[in-house]
Parts: sequence; structure tokens; C-alpha cells
Amino acid sequence: MLGTCVIHIVWAPLGVEPLERFAASYRAHSAGSEHRLVLVLKGSGGPAVASRCRALVGELGAEELELPSVGLDLDTYMAAARRLDAGALCFLNSSSEILAPGWLAALHSALEHPGVGLVGVTGSNESALSAAPRPLRPLLRRHYPPFPNPHVRTNAFMLERELMLALDWPASTRKRRALALESGTSSVTRQVWGHGLRALVVGRDGAYECEHWHESRTFRGGSQENLLIADNRTRQYADAGPDLRAQLARLAWGELTPGPPAPRPRA
Repeated sequence: MLGTCVIHIVWAPLGVEPLERFAASYRAHSAGSEHRLVLVLKGSGGPAVASRCRALVGELGAEELELPSVGLDLDTYMAAARRLDAGALCFLNSSSEILAPGWLAALHSALEHPGVGLVGVTGSNESALSAAPRPLRPLLRRHYPPFPNPHVRTNAFMLERELMLALDWPASTRKRRALALESGTSSVTRQVWGHGLRALVVGRDGAYECEHWHESRTFRGGSQENLLIADNRTRQYADAGPDLRAQLARLAWGELTPGPPAPRPRA
């Protein structure tokens, strides 16, 4: 690899708090692997965010890239990929919070496994069909596989830049289009499989093949104690009561139940 870029989106309309949370977590947990950190300032939500972002560039030894506030995160990911010269790209969305040391080293190590094209900190079997109103399901079936629909979630993931630029990555100016790119019939994960490559979920204890994602305790399983990087969805589960947790777990995994902690990585 030519080198790794870690790309964190700073969405200005959210204000300074998510940026400060990410920066604090980045300082607290060593990546364990050489990289360039790029703060992508998206949108013009006020001078306070832009000013703090530029200050953190110096404090964290990062780079700054300004991109227009057009489209959703997946559009910003691709715009950044086209601008940045790197062998591998690790994308962290605006709600990302690093939880464990060696987080990037774990992702990097998994990506170097033979035949692996995509790694992420969480995955799910959820389908957009599951919670859709019945009248909409015939239309949605054209765009989304039924449950189980395994896909790497795009809140925090890593792949080689060359592969990413080879994928079909349509604009996702609407949330439904972004959802389709993450979990639809032509999702990033399914396209990677189409290249004959594997997609892994990576926890603190190593990498998990698709059939073991539900055992990884990274997303809606156990107390998510194996999670490397949190986001809004993992925080929703962490803060939920037992009934809501059970509901969220069923959406992600159906009747599969997370097993006990694995004695060693599954991939």
C-alpha cells in the first residue's frame, strides 16, 4: 500500500461537539498504524466549526480538506477519495468516537488478509424491507435484498482506494439512495463480493467472516464490548432499555443470538 488516509467528516451544521468528541477519542487511543489524518470540512454551518477544525489540524498534525455541502456522507467519501492520493482509505463519519487503542492497526491487518477487499467496525443483516410499510415493499424489493441482507455499515470502514474508485458509486443526495449504496442490491459490500473479495467486520479481538458477524459483539449484540469505533446507532443501542435492545437486535440479526466471547479471531 502507498499509505493510509484516515478521513473524518466534519459536518458543520452539527456544531463543534461531535468534532470535539472525535478529537478527544483520537488523542486518547493510539491508531497503532502509520497514517495521514484528514479532516474533511463539509458545509458552512458557521465560523466556530471551521475555526475549530483548522485549530485541530495543527493540534492533531492533520490535514484539512474543504468540500461543498452537497449530498450525504457517501458522496463526500467519494469526493475525498478522488482528491486524496493514498493506497488505502479509512472513512469515519461525523459521529465517530474511537473506543480502543490499535483501532487502525486492527483494520489495516484485516484488510491485508488474502482476498479481503473491505473491512468495517460493524456489519448487519438488516434489510430495508423488514420495517417498511407493506404497500411499499413491492417497490423496495427492486432495490433491497430480503433479510438476511449482510452488509458492512458505512459509518467506519476501510478499503483500498483503487478498488473504491472501481466501484459503481452513484450520487446519494437522498437518504434512500445512500441506504441503497450501503445495503441495497448493489451495495458496496455486494460489489466487493462481485470482485471476488471478502468483507470482514473487525472488533478488538480480530476479524470476523460474514457468517460470524452476529457473534462479534460490535453492533447490537451483548454490550457491544468488542466495538472499536462508536457512532449514533451503536450509542442508540448502548443507551436503550432491554425491550428496545431486543427489538434493535432482531432487526439486525433476526433470531440469531450473539454467542459468548470468541477465544480467537474468526478470520
